[in-house]
Amino acid sequence: MTSTTPTGAPLVVVVGSVNLDVVTELDHLPRAGQTLIARSVRRNVGGKGANQAVAAQISCGAVSFIGRVGDDADGRTLVAELDRRGVATDLVAVVTDEPSGAAYIAVADGQNTIVVAAGANSVWGAFSDDERSAIEAAPVVVCQLEIPDAVIAAASERSTGRFVLNAAPARPVPESVLGRCDPVVVNENELADLTGLSVDDPDSALAAARELRTRGAISVVATLGAAGSIWVDADGHGRQPSPRVEVLDSTGAGDQFVGALAARLATGDELAAAVRWATAAASISVQGIGTLASYPDADSIAGVVAGLPGPSAG
Repeated sequence: MTSTTPTGAPLVVVVGSVNLDVVTELDHLPRAGQTLIARSVRRNVGGKGANQAVAAQISCGAVSFIGRVGDDADGRTLVAELDRRGVATDLVAVVTDEPSGAAYIAVADGQNTIVVAAGANSVWGAFSDDERSAIEAAPVVVCQLEIPDAVIAAASERSTGRFVLNAAPARPVPESVLGRCDPVVVNENELADLTGLSVDDPDSALAAARELRTRGAISVVATLGAAGSIWVDADGHGRQPSPRVEVLDSTGAGDQFVGALAARLATGDELAAAVRWATAAASISVQGIGTLASYPDADSIAGVVAGLPGPSAG
């Protein structure tokens, strides 16, 4: 059974996407018009929302997922796998006239390309009474941009705790939503897309993050790959270095970061400490193959955190 707060509510509610991932392992990513023979193919649970829910569950053990699946075998498989991993799925609704979402992922040399077919993830309607109650009660609510803007806006308005938005895949975020983000979480490319500024090192990332704060975000966190992470909030800014690791597969590492960050914020960490934990979690994830299969347990994350260089704050 999923552990909860004393009031019976989960610590983290993730409102988001769930897909069946079809992952091909390649010698290199294809060029336009090129046909490649895959070394292997696998099918597993994915979607930014589902990935982040599992990652948060590992770090705090009290996560509920609100999402949409099709009335098909894939949808039943997706829900069963989330259940198996401890995520509460009683608020996952079945859409009868759309297939479950799917993502087609090519992986080579630690890099990936992803094409998403949204399916049921694009069909929501208004939140049910139970969904609204869960969002309102949660200390942390998490969304991503793989679901409709109206759903994200409604979740941000209903949230009475901390609202975390992973602004990916990158597209414009309405000011009303941005003003609720604490934090908005992006990688360096998404940060550049959102701000229109060049982001090519930690200093330029900090400048772009400050720009998002001037546009209304309460706080901003950006992941910078091997360079670690940066954050900006009302109290200042900082950079968290990442350990040097061999990257085997970066698929889902950003979702690991977001879920781990949200979980630690929900359990009371300050932003700098949550970023430190999330950076450690993501650094382990990229060393494994696959998405959920590469997500480390909390003890493994804690071990890496203990050896991380301390954050530089300003």
